[in-house]
Amino acid sequence: MIRLISIEDHPVIITGLKNLFRASRDEIELTSSSSTVDDAVQNADPATFDIILLDLWLPDAHPLLNVKKLRDQFPGKPIVIFTSEDSSAWQRKMFEAGVKAYLLKSATRSEIKTTLRKVYKGQTVFSGIVDPEDEKQLPSVLSGTRFHLTANQHGLVLLLSTGLTQQQIADKKKRSVSTIEKTLKHIRENCGAKNNAELVKILLEKGMI
Repeated sequence: MIRLISIEDHPVIITGLKNLFRASRDEIELTSSSSTVDDAVQNADPATFDIILLDLWLPDAHPLLNVKKLRDQFPGKPIVIFTSEDSSAWQRKMFEAGVKAYLLKSATRSEIKTTLRKVYKGQTVFSGIVDPEDEKQLPSVLSGTRFHLTANQHGLVLLLSTGLTQQQIADKKKRSVSTIEKTLKHIRENCGAKNNAELVKILLEKGMI
């Protein structure tokens, strides 16, 4: 039995998923749902689901941040994006962030079922998006030391990504502005970013924040 948790803010989609599969017929079951990633992180029991079915666009949340939160909280639980967004750019970003499959909400029951079964067996399903050679090479590229962040650095860039100024970050961290700037400069140089905005963009795209 493949057990799913759906993270989706539209009740009609949740109802549709519940009716889409029959445990006795499909061996797939929606066991729980949450309207936000934060709710799932706080309340979901990983012992009750095998696959996370995640809507790409949720209110007040960046898709890459959502994926990171879920991977941090539920390591080993595969994430499948379930969305109406058919952008190839977002599909590739999700692949690079470690998502196991990308499903459109227009997919048939058979297509969804086949994809979920493949993911359950440990496969990555991005048909027509990423060729096999790219799929082999990306994990080693993404784990390069160039994008490694210490716990302190990660905390700073996470605050930066929320829109705080360097002064506000310094106040929150109880450090001098010059110390914050030196740390951010070091991270920018390592990541090849010209400014803080570009740094946040790079790290979001890499799933680092």
